Amino acid sequence: MRLLLVSAWHSCVLCRAGNLTLDDVRAEYNTGKSFVHNSLDRYNRPVLIIKARCHNSGEFPLEDSKRLCAYSLDTALSKMPPGVEQILGVIDLKGMQLSNIDLPFVAFMVDAFFVYYPRRMGQVLLVDAPWFFKGPWEAIKPLLRKYAALVRFVSRQELANEFFTSQTLPKDFAS
Repeated sequence: MRLLLVSAWHSCVLCRAGNLTLDDVRAEYNTGKSFVHNSLDRYNRPVLIIKARCHNSGEFPLEDSKRLCAYSLDTALSKMPPGVEQILGVIDLKGMQLSNIDLPFVAFMVDAFFVYYPRRMGQVLLVDAPWFFKGPWEAIKPLLRKYAALVRFVSRQELANEFFTSQTLPKDFAS
């Protein structure tokens, strides 16, 4: 049943005509807001990086942002080594402003992570959250339900020390 739900969601809502390609999402991909890191984390998981400061609510239609999200998740999942079943989500909140907060898209992302790709997101790290993020977080947290336990607030230093080696740390997170 879950497989049918995911398949229907993927083909009807997002892809229009089948599998998503980079060409389908290129304009929004080029903003740098979402990409899969070229190295695995310390736990051998692919790493999906989202830069909140690069997302401006209303800059792209919501459907385009949904397609980029699905493309990014599919790309990360395709990079899982044999025996690995989860990915790491890293959401970089450094430099984020109120204009970057897009609650309809966040609600979609929560569903994508936890409904349409169940048990594929091993952990979500929120890196360097600004002081004003507390309000939006209180609105987002109930959407996560039981998955809120997978979310952790970390600093850049904690991210570097706990999840990467000096050779695999994404350059944007270097001190």
